[in-house]
Parts: sequence; C-alpha cells; structure tokens
Amino acid sequence: MRFRGIRQFFTIVVFTSIGSVVLAQETGEIQVPEIPGYVFGVTVTSVEELEVILNRADSLRELFDPELHGRIAVVLHGEELQLFRKDNYAANYSIVERARLLDQDNIIDIKACQTMMRILEIDQSELPGFIEQIPFAPVEIERLVKEHGFTRL
Repeated sequence: MRFRGIRQFFTIVVFTSIGSVVLAQETGEIQVPEIPGYVFGVTVTSVEELEVILNRADSLRELFDPELHGRIAVVLHGEELQLFRKDNYAANYSIVERARLLDQDNIIDIKACQTMMRILEIDQSELPGFIEQIPFAPVEIERLVKEHGFTRL
C-alpha cells in the first residue's frame, strides 16, 4: 500500500513538472535550444560550380533531416549572385528553380550579401523572393556561428 502511494506521488510530481515546462515554454520563460546548423560561404563564378554545390545539398536530402541536424545556410557573396538576377532567369531557370526547391524543402537557406549586390549593381528587387538578403556576408556567417552555434563549412 505504501509503495502505491509513493508511485502516485511521483507520477503527480512528473506530470506537474512536465506541465510546468510546457507552460514555461508557452510563456517564454525558458527556451528550447535550437539545433545548430551549418553555414557555407559561397563565391563561385559559373553555373557549373553552383550546380556542384546544389548537387551536394540535394544528395543530403535522403540522409539529412533539418529537424534533427539543423539547417544549412548558403551565403552567396560573389559573382554567382548574377545568376539569380530576374533578367537572367530565363537563361538560368533550372539552377534558380533547383535552388528555390532546396530552400522550399528546408534543405538549405539561401542568403545574399547586399554589399556584393551593390558592387555588382544588383538592385534588391532583382533577386527572387526566396533568397534572404543580408547586409554583409562575413558578419552574417560569424553571427550564425557565434549566436546560433552553426558550424562553418
């Protein structure tokens, strides 16, 4: 009889603790740690070089679950930004669509350096909406590493 009372007591304590954690999460008192991801700074000059990167990301689709392993941030800060210009969309349709689908499927997050965009004279409106624009690539890479625990590739 005594064992049953202790078991009930611990059951109540466990359920109360779980309820407190859930309530604390909902009210923002505690944060569930995010799964760190990976960040890859990209500076390539051709469609073929960008295809190699996207092929590698696509091959991770079967092995890589972003919910378990974190996200992969691909930070574009070179001539490859020209490939994504709306004026070049028809010529680069397959690579842009592939990048969009990888982003949509949460395999990669694509980011574009606005500093390099200015150097290349690319207006912010000229890139597709799925590409997140960031002020300066090296600062964004460092921020992801320091603030979010990303691993630099």
